Amino acid sequence: MASRKKRRKYLLVYILVVVGVFVVGVLVGPLLREKGYQIKDWVIQPRPPREMKVVKLYFSDPQAEHLILEERKVVALPDMSEEAKEILKELIKGPLDSSLKPTIPLQTEVEDVYLKDDCFYVNFSLALKEKHPGGSSGELLTVYSIVNTLLINFPSQSRVQILIQDKPVETLAGHIDIRNPLRQRLDIAKEP
Repeated sequence: MASRKKRRKYLLVYILVVVGVFVVGVLVGPLLREKGYQIKDWVIQPRPPREMKVVKLYFSDPQAEHLILEERKVVALPDMSEEAKEILKELIKGPLDSSLKPTIPLQTEVEDVYLKDDCFYVNFSLALKEKHPGGSSGELLTVYSIVNTLLINFPSQSRVQILIQDKPVETLAGHIDIRNPLRQRLDIAKEP
């Protein structure tokens, strides 16, 4: 007998839940349909084309003696730190001109870029140091491809601090002191 009462109770609860879902569906359905049309219209609307900007990137010449400029188009971003990060990602991709050589190991990631006063603080992954091929001229070109690329594209800034995993390091490969912010060096740049 107790089992029949339990079944009736469960049946009554089941019927109430079904009726409740039906009533909510009838009341909320038209609202959801209208929102669906609004979302569809928003998704289908064409987005305005993104503004592009020509930037200058420094890569190594074939003899690894000088930095050579290469221009490239990137999406213009309103935030200077975010735009600097995108420019550095393009630098890591390497040159489009096959006669130029990359200066940064491809495995390197730009973790963060921020500004303080007139200085860019650029935080790279450990790969910048660990995967660097070494050599004094190679290290010089790596460091100043980063510094010169940022400062030529953002003339309002005058220094760049290179960080590895949020910390300053002495050098990348044992030759160039990067413990402090660096200024642009155009003496190692050569016209293409």
